[in-house]
Amino acid sequence: MKNTIVILMTVCLGAVFAEVPIYGYFWARYTYQNPTTPEVNDNNNYFSIERGYIRWKTKTKPVSFTGTIDISQKSGATNKSDWNIRLKYAQADWTLPHIGEYLPDAKLMIGLQKVYFGIVDLWEYPLIEKNLEENAKKMNSADLGIGFRSLIPGGFGEFSAQVFNGNGYSHVVEDNLNKAVVGNLALLPLAGVMLKGSYWYGETPYQQDSITVIQVEQTRYAGLLQICRGPVKVTGEYLGTVDHETSGMGYSGIMDISLTKKIGLLGRYDFFDPNTDNDNDGHNLMIGGVNIRICSTLLTQLNYQIKSYEDDALDASDVIVLQWKYSY
Repeated sequence: MKNTIVILMTVCLGAVFAEVPIYGYFWARYTYQNPTTPEVNDNNNYFSIERGYIRWKTKTKPVSFTGTIDISQKSGATNKSDWNIRLKYAQADWTLPHIGEYLPDAKLMIGLQKVYFGIVDLWEYPLIEKNLEENAKKMNSADLGIGFRSLIPGGFGEFSAQVFNGNGYSHVVEDNLNKAVVGNLALLPLAGVMLKGSYWYGETPYQQDSITVIQVEQTRYAGLLQICRGPVKVTGEYLGTVDHETSGMGYSGIMDISLTKKIGLLGRYDFFDPNTDNDNDGHNLMIGGVNIRICSTLLTQLNYQIKSYEDDALDASDVIVLQWKYSY
């Protein structure tokens, strides 16, 4: 933990002396779990800091840099602390001026970077829960590798192609023999309408027996439609997964209604089935929420969410979450 604090101080002081802006946000959260929910112990209500970002960015050309340190509370993160501190982004963007004549804002992305897939790269937490892919533990929001991203001429969208280790940003050691590849295409055919398709292919270790470990297929594909009309934004996504011989699927629908510039109402419904060959192993997630922007640096979010299961032997669980997102 001491080494981590030294690293944080070094980064912040270095950024200050280099006149690089430091910015980000923290989430302070209060959670209340229904005491009748299975497996809820006596500590069914608590305060926590679920996420904190310390960010810095340079605007140098042709290569700029973006860094993000992710700080959160996680039980047993280390032997002496429940604070989990890790690097989420360490990304160099190399602007390609010659290609830029034909592809606007074309750039090569190097390092620990955002994964452009489905709703993952669009998710700015309008609701407190993670997006469908991350909530189902089928996709990481950042990974280590190299990528290319560009706008489509005429303002008709964007596309990207990336190559990753495939482990996400929490694991240092790569445990697969081949790299993961991901392609993403977002089209803007009409004002306020976005169509998006994404595909991920990789391989991951699989314990075939007590001795043999083999590399097996890992595939993800997603289709997304988003429509914005005045104060209403509606997003729908379909997610397909393949892990070795197991196929899964899910979908998510989100509605965001801005009542005023400061108050918004939100609703979300998710379904995910981890194995389409098995019956009664899927689950549903329903969330209702209200967002109140107190000022430009403080957002208050109140969510009620309930998770239910296809298996009648499993009881539904519900939770109320109050969160303050304060930016700097």
